[in-house]
Amino acid sequence: MNVQNSRRRFEKFAPSALGSESDRKQLVDALDDMILPVEPKEEPIEFPQNNFAQAAKKTMEELLARDALRGNYAESHPGLAENIQTDILEWLQKTNDELEKENPFWEEAIFIEQQKKLTAQQIAEDIARKDSLIRGKYCNLPSVEAARRGDIAESNVDFDFYQRQFEEERQKFQRASKNGDKPKQNKYSEKYAEHIEILRRNFIADLEKSLIERQNAWEIKRIDERRRKFLEELYQKIENFKRLEKLLLPFIGDLGRLWDLSNRPFEDSGFELLETYAKLLENDESLQELAKMLGRQSRAQALFEKELRDKIVIKTEWHPKPAWRGEINGIRYSNDIASVVPSELALLRNPAAKKLFQLKFAQKQLLSFDYQNDAAENTEETIQEEVSVEKKEPKGPVIICADTSGSMHGTPENIAKTITFALAKIAMEEKRKCYLISFSTGIETLDLSDFQGGSALNRLVQFLRMSFHGGTDAGPALAHSLKMLREENYKSADVLMVSDFVMGSLAGDLVQAIEAEKAKNTCFYSLVIGSSGNQNTIQCFNHNWTYDMNDPTAPRRLAEQLHEVRERPPREAAT
Repeated sequence: MNVQNSRRRFEKFAPSALGSESDRKQLVDALDDMILPVEPKEEPIEFPQNNFAQAAKKTMEELLARDALRGNYAESHPGLAENIQTDILEWLQKTNDELEKENPFWEEAIFIEQQKKLTAQQIAEDIARKDSLIRGKYCNLPSVEAARRGDIAESNVDFDFYQRQFEEERQKFQRASKNGDKPKQNKYSEKYAEHIEILRRNFIADLEKSLIERQNAWEIKRIDERRRKFLEELYQKIENFKRLEKLLLPFIGDLGRLWDLSNRPFEDSGFELLETYAKLLENDESLQELAKMLGRQSRAQALFEKELRDKIVIKTEWHPKPAWRGEINGIRYSNDIASVVPSELALLRNPAAKKLFQLKFAQKQLLSFDYQNDAAENTEETIQEEVSVEKKEPKGPVIICADTSGSMHGTPENIAKTITFALAKIAMEEKRKCYLISFSTGIETLDLSDFQGGSALNRLVQFLRMSFHGGTDAGPALAHSLKMLREENYKSADVLMVSDFVMGSLAGDLVQAIEAEKAKNTCFYSLVIGSSGNQNTIQCFNHNWTYDMNDPTAPRRLAEQLHEVRERPPREAAT
């Protein structure tokens, strides 16, 4: 079941003890908002108030406070965040089931339900019966057994108080009954029934209140005990996930699968073997360089193609702006006294025309000078232009031949398998096809192109564990490589052989086939471990690198050799 289905199933079908359906949906949304917050982050979704929802909230708070998920790690790994939520929801249901089985209050709850079915008169009569077994059950409420009680408090209901009250009401009724006055008897009978019904309701309410308080305290404590244990398991699972992500994500490509694997011991699944090779790789920069270099990208020819790109052009435009007096642009109508022409002002000197001036002023019809200046404004305009961009041939497949013969036992075999692991990992990260061949006198193969499913990881581990410890014959491995080069998925592959090359010379027809492939611009690389290799075989490869185990500077010298090849022009490097 996927994550979304698991969450919907929780919302629809989880036990009612975890809240109503709306509460459960709110819980799911609150968890999601806490680990993957959406804007506005200042207004988080509230958690329901039941014990399980609050335990989920506290779990997530403590989880996010740990270094493992600090920063934006959870937000950058939504698949991980969703799996954490699913684990918490599953833990809530599992905890609820466990608490229901352990519930020490069920006998007390049954007893209370039985009292609800009794009338007030029946309860009063039962309590009033001195030295009876029925009365005794109230004095010894069937609560938690002493052997199971532990830190659970006993019921705090004051049974003596209710016994006295029921007894007093009974005696009052009996005295009224002896009086013989029928009206008074009826009156006391009604009061008696009313009073003991009130006592019954209060008695049952106190029983329920005591049960709920004690059961709630017990539940909170048990939930927290389990929550702490679950949180530690979750911490470890997240740490394992991060280790696996670094190590195995290229091979698995599925966060859900990684999350499932993170719950298993490393030793049981062969992860310790993969970690060993990963650490060897981290400590040897030359091997890292070799792994990154291989592929069509290292010798790709530079091609160019036309491409339209946006270009921003800044233009200057002049726009009229209000200016200082003196820069006259023309005449306009206004009521601006400062700019009114003198002939209009002359109207004020003539008493007969003064009212005309006032009218024109009110209507903004006075002839006035218009002052104006042009100001520069810059505007941006986006245009498209055609440019030539470099286009490189994409990285191609890799075929790796790893020598696992007897002569490679020890450090040489570790180096060979480390290179194999590194190249396989990089090829998967870059979504390149990768084919592994392990050889001695025979071969074993592993195609990482379809590296999917639960058995894929085990297949890689088994491949890295292969050690034939027999003689060395590179012929079958190279022959199989040539066969793969004719396959559609690997026709543009590079071939790397990692070996000590302590072997015989290659057959003539095999050498000719290799030369034919080299003429098609296929590169054959060799990493020679040690200094005792067969030079005739080594010379059949385009590029030959050496890794002398007895030379402490071997990693640096290998890095220099790789750097020289990288610096060559593409065509020269392929010849």
